[in-house]
Amino acid sequence: MGQKTEKIYNRAKENLEKQNHEHALRLFNEVLNREPGHPEALRNKALIKVMNKNDEEAEKFLLFAIEQQPDDDQLYQLLGTLYHNNGKPQKALAQFKKAINVNADNPIAQQGAAMVYAHMLGKHEQAIIHFTKALESNPQNVELLFNRGCSYMISEQMDKAEQDLREAAELNHKKAHEMLEKYF
Repeated sequence: MGQKTEKIYNRAKENLEKQNHEHALRLFNEVLNREPGHPEALRNKALIKVMNKNDEEAEKFLLFAIEQQPDDDQLYQLLGTLYHNNGKPQKALAQFKKAINVNADNPIAQQGAAMVYAHMLGKHEQAIIHFTKALESNPQNVELLFNRGCSYMISEQMDKAEQDLREAAELNHKKAHEMLEKYF
């Protein structure tokens, strides 16, 4: 990346951090005009499009960005999240799987896949695999522990369910306390 492009990119990031999306978007576009495959600019522009809640435009841009950077797990993960938030579980899962194929250590993609399997498809054994992988990078994530505990319960693995729910309760997850009182 040239020095001028780098300066433009840094200004765009500053504007994004200050929630000045319009100016950041203009600067990211300038970076992309100079370097159409600039991975960070593509990701950040996609993020702004998703945050602006124009789902059709965000999807279209993410598909374009993926064409530019087909090995960028974060772009697949963003598209998966967009689909998940719009009630399209099969499309979401396909994108989360692509992100995981590129980078198995992407905790957000692992969590996304787990949530789709658990909450939308009812495939709790698969959900447990992905919750476990996501927990590797953040073992104290109370929501992941709680959700994996619930999937263990539904899968009739009560010892593991109790362990996860106790851990979540120790981290002050209110529903984990309730479930422990009710089931254990």
